[in-house]
Amino acid sequence: MKNEKIQSFKQITSQLYRQEFFKKFLFFNYLITIFVIFIFVIFILDLIFKKAEASTANFQIEIFYAKEIHQFSTDQLFTETLLNPNNSSLDIRVQEYALSSGEEIEMTMYSMPEDSVTVDKPLPSGKLAADIFYNISFKKTSDNSVVSYFDKPVVLTFYYTDSDIGGIDESSLMVYRWNGSEWVVLSDSVVDTGLNKITATSQNFCYYIILSDNPSLFCGDGSCNNSETCDTCPADCGSCGNVGGGGGGGGGAGAVIQPVTSVSFSGRAYPKSSVILLKDAQIAATTISSTDANFTINLTGLSAGNYIFSLYSEDSKGIRSSLLTFPVGVTFGATTNISEAFIAPTIGVDKSEVKQGENIIIFGQSAPESDIIITVNSDEEHFVKTQADVDGIYLYNFDTSFLEMGNHHTKSKSSINGNISSFSNAVNFIVSTKTISKDEDKKKCGKADLNSDGKVNLIDFSIAAYWYKRQSPPETVDLNNDDKIDLVDFSIMAFYWTG
Repeated sequence: MKNEKIQSFKQITSQLYRQEFFKKFLFFNYLITIFVIFIFVIFILDLIFKKAEASTANFQIEIFYAKEIHQFSTDQLFTETLLNPNNSSLDIRVQEYALSSGEEIEMTMYSMPEDSVTVDKPLPSGKLAADIFYNISFKKTSDNSVVSYFDKPVVLTFYYTDSDIGGIDESSLMVYRWNGSEWVVLSDSVVDTGLNKITATSQNFCYYIILSDNPSLFCGDGSCNNSETCDTCPADCGSCGNVGGGGGGGGGAGAVIQPVTSVSFSGRAYPKSSVILLKDAQIAATTISSTDANFTINLTGLSAGNYIFSLYSEDSKGIRSSLLTFPVGVTFGATTNISEAFIAPTIGVDKSEVKQGENIIIFGQSAPESDIIITVNSDEEHFVKTQADVDGIYLYNFDTSFLEMGNHHTKSKSSINGNISSFSNAVNFIVSTKTISKDEDKKKCGKADLNSDGKVNLIDFSIAAYWYKRQSPPETVDLNNDDKIDLVDFSIMAFYWTG
């Protein structure tokens, strides 16, 4: 009997212990989940606030429906057509010796939505515009200088669709050009309402739009204008419930070409390096840069709206760059092109702790033969300059004699041909009475040192937290090599934790 009571007591105690352990385990898991969510939120906020840093880089953003770039000699006749997704178009006809010198030039022409132009080029009072705007520019191929004036007029023919000019007076359509301060009419504009085209000539080049007088519009005038919808004016726009019409008899409808909504990024990284594009903090596309460090990434199939895009690269040593972030509004049916993006250099140091007076090596990778500015933060900020080699590698021996004892950090940025990158990540080191190499610190920290800074702290935790329960995490983050990031990986990290 006594043995039975003891056995029963042990079972009850064991059960209570398991229940208590399970409760503690759930509570611990709950805390970890909350902390992971917190780190993720911090990561998103970091992307947003880095907008200010990214804005210092010399990248350019343009939005267009269609784009054409051509080179030709001005001693010959040249014609070209820019076709938009909605089948409207612009024909350009450049006469022989439009430039009396007859030299070769490059033409760029593209179309774009109204909002991307009128934000700083407002329409004239009392005018309504067609939906699509145009830009035409020329430059000499010999020296890339801008050609702003031709010796002979260039013939421009704009073909529009009925939907382009919905609600405006077709008979009064005229072509206008932006002269740098206002929209001016091309007085020789001729409209053919039967063929839906307007012809005009110009010797100066910039933005072009089709404008008309603003008629007195009202619901019931038989025209569904831009301010009316099937909800507000079914008399002109039709009933919302009948949009698209009912089923009909025989005959197949023509194929409908869906407008492409996309973004395109181009710029410089490091030679033959991986370039990764993030969309709202998730990997959306990757590419490999060329030997001269140039890259292009295209992303299609997007919905119109606002996104936070970020670019980063990894150098030949696997060191990751800082994020270059672009908050971008994407327009339906248009391509948003971000060019001249210059990804910041990578940076590393050979020592986590250096004896005062000894050199610390600062190294990294950027665009080939670019100028590298290195800053070392101390009581007094120190700036030094070096140059990357043909492979984009740079290295600088920094004398720590001028640094006081204690914590310091260094970062770098790059410039080439007037284009300046944002700053790299900051790398920490300590000036003291002894020297500890990065390799020694890496051995002490093991695989848990995810960013190779000789420490295992919240930075490493945030990197692992990003991949928490995501598919196909990198091998460098998956600490137990089970192809997932879970509590086991965090427990390994906790073992090596340095703070």
